[in-house]
Amino acid sequence: MDFTCIVLFLALYYLKPQEWTSLFATIHFVQLTMLASLSTLIFRERTLKARDFFRTPQDWAVYGFFLWMVISSIEPFDILETEVLNRLLFYVVTVQTIYSLTRLNRFLGWWTLFLVIIAILALAGEFFWDPLGSYEITHYIMKDRLVLNISTVNNPNALAHGLAPGLAMLYYFTIWKRPVFFKVLGGIGIALITYAIYLTVSKGGYLVTAATIMAMLTFGRPKSAQIVIATVLILAGSSILYQLPRMTDLKNTKAEGGIQGRVASFTHGYHYYKTYVGGVGMNQFMKRQLSEFHLSKAPHSVYNCIGSQQGIVGMFLFLLIMWSNLRTLVFMKTQSVEQERARRVLFALVISYAVSGWMVDFAYRPSFFLFTAAISVMHRLFCLSQEVEPESKGFSLAWKKQPMEAAIALPNPTAQLVAIPAGPKLPYMTLMQAGNQHAWLRTESSQTPMDPPKKTHQGFSLLDIGATLVALKLVEMIWVYSINHM
Repeated sequence: MDFTCIVLFLALYYLKPQEWTSLFATIHFVQLTMLASLSTLIFRERTLKARDFFRTPQDWAVYGFFLWMVISSIEPFDILETEVLNRLLFYVVTVQTIYSLTRLNRFLGWWTLFLVIIAILALAGEFFWDPLGSYEITHYIMKDRLVLNISTVNNPNALAHGLAPGLAMLYYFTIWKRPVFFKVLGGIGIALITYAIYLTVSKGGYLVTAATIMAMLTFGRPKSAQIVIATVLILAGSSILYQLPRMTDLKNTKAEGGIQGRVASFTHGYHYYKTYVGGVGMNQFMKRQLSEFHLSKAPHSVYNCIGSQQGIVGMFLFLLIMWSNLRTLVFMKTQSVEQERARRVLFALVISYAVSGWMVDFAYRPSFFLFTAAISVMHRLFCLSQEVEPESKGFSLAWKKQPMEAAIALPNPTAQLVAIPAGPKLPYMTLMQAGNQHAWLRTESSQTPMDPPKKTHQGFSLLDIGATLVALKLVEMIWVYSINHM
């Protein structure tokens, strides 16, 4: 039930059934899902301790970011109720519910499937089935640029950027080290998403898709291979990108109205960022802009939105989350194909979000906190050894609440199986030897997960703070460069 709740929330976030008909609009799906998630967390069999909430760098950074969202707001109690509590709840529920590699891959698999469904619905509305009235918006309001009439993807840029990570996610789930049947299904899904992105005619969508593909093809390879692949993709991909619709507008950005509108928004946002340490407060950017500059432009960027509304402190905490995510994924050592699959899918989500953040305002979106929660799970499972599944260590662990015979399957296939009668006198950890092979046996005296055998990274070091400060300076440089040269 607990896992069903987070998958249901993911479906509600992407498919928005409450927007399909007026009947569904009267049902508070999200609120009901939140209550169900909270109840499953409280009444489930697995115990929950206070320290479980503060196990990883992602936990500390996310809680700090939420706290600053409230503190920096001019209406803190309203922001706490309407913006923070729901995101905080689903972050916690996701972290505490996905307690195994199997659940993590299933969660990411559902995520990938919902992106494919979004692409199918958008293309169906264009060609043969339009239950949401997307066709009229596409060809009249958006001037032949594909949209899906759902609030999260009801403009071409949002649809393209939202679908961009789906290409890498599909590749890893259906093609990378998979049987032929899965590869065929994956190829069809990739073709659908690629065509949907193409029909959006979104310059930013094309760019972030290219960046995600480059990350997909280089991540996890030797450094020499990464350099060669990146060089070839940059040289060949640049010429291909400029053949796509509207991409030639990038050669003369001063004459492109949409880009100049973003420049004005970036300019005002940077002014607030440098003027107010705590920013202007959440949801106040356009209001302040209208009152002070007589202009109402959306932030058009995650970094512009967070920097202007939460100031340098909020930007630092946001980048601390991003750095924690990247550090976990880049430096962790996987021991099986399924672990590596999850790592690569999450890396694609992080890179796609980081690049899209310069072109669309996806700040505070649940997807950001959901993939951060999933990476926090990866950190718990494979960096802290909180609860490692059998395949990740090469041996099996078997236990029940009542004393029983526990068996160890040793890594060496030629070694014999050792069976030890578990009882009250058997110590918690017993080292057994058979055929010159060693293995650890967990007995019935405790259900507590094995403690990590070495010191692990649970908080922040000076390296983390320094890396985040470097990222902060880099963001400021790109911000100023965009204002002066776009």
